[in-house]
Amino acid sequence: MFSFGKKKQLADLCSNIVERFEDAVIAIDGRHSITLFNEGAQRSFGYTPDEVLGKHLNILLPERFHLQHDLLVDEFGASGMISKSISQRTRQIFGLRKDGSEFAASAFVIRTNVGAFNQGYAAVIRDVSEDKKTEDELLRLAATDPLTGAFNRREFTSLADQESQRANRYNHPLSIMMLDLDHFKKLNDTYGHAAGDKALQRFTTLCCNALRTVDVFGRWGGEEFVTLLPETDVEGAVVIAERLRKLVSQNILVYNDQKISLTASIGIAQYRSGEVTVEGPLSRADSAVYDAKKAGRNRISVYRNN
Repeated sequence: MFSFGKKKQLADLCSNIVERFEDAVIAIDGRHSITLFNEGAQRSFGYTPDEVLGKHLNILLPERFHLQHDLLVDEFGASGMISKSISQRTRQIFGLRKDGSEFAASAFVIRTNVGAFNQGYAAVIRDVSEDKKTEDELLRLAATDPLTGAFNRREFTSLADQESQRANRYNHPLSIMMLDLDHFKKLNDTYGHAAGDKALQRFTTLCCNALRTVDVFGRWGGEEFVTLLPETDVEGAVVIAERLRKLVSQNILVYNDQKISLTASIGIAQYRSGEVTVEGPLSRADSAVYDAKKAGRNRISVYRNN
């Protein structure tokens, strides 16, 4: 068994390790008052120990998370668990720095006995802001077309299916447009594929800037783009399509001192009652695009449901 002296030495060693721990280590008593604030916590939160010791832990949390924290602690205390890991994947957790800025965090919480209080807690808190930025960027890259930044086919399909289910549930109109850049092969052959890439990027920028925030814009493949129009019947879709058509046709792309005109043919179809996938409406919109091109390009065609 350890003697009292050896126990004190061990306690001092543990205290020294905790104090110099790279991550933030914070302890609170049963009243949620801060009892320990190590060097890592000072670096993460910007406070000195004198500024926070004895203060409620809420000083380190954004106000919108105060109630959530209290409920989390009560839930943890009632669970009988000795420790619990909390991360952005399971629950939002953010720290609040002295300067008012926030950072995403993960925490490993353990139950402790603190002084005269029956229950206290200590937490190892890690700033994962950069990790979260990286994860968000990877998710963004997985959902978007690398050339234009528009949603890729997979993500567009997923979003369209979600929106179609909502439209069916509430019996609201939903329309889809297919947009096809005219004479794109000729543009590539004449000016080169780099010019074609610039045209696709310019087209995407023009469309995204002109569409509503609720609309979903994606690249279907090659020079074909698609747009989902929530709460919109074919008449409303025609208004939006005409705005896009004019905007594109009035824009001139300058590439290597060459002035390149762009136009697009647009096909429109409305979802039918009960349709919850994109295949049917998109097939009809594609058929309407073919009609627009056959009629002379730089036009809008509507597939009328029978």
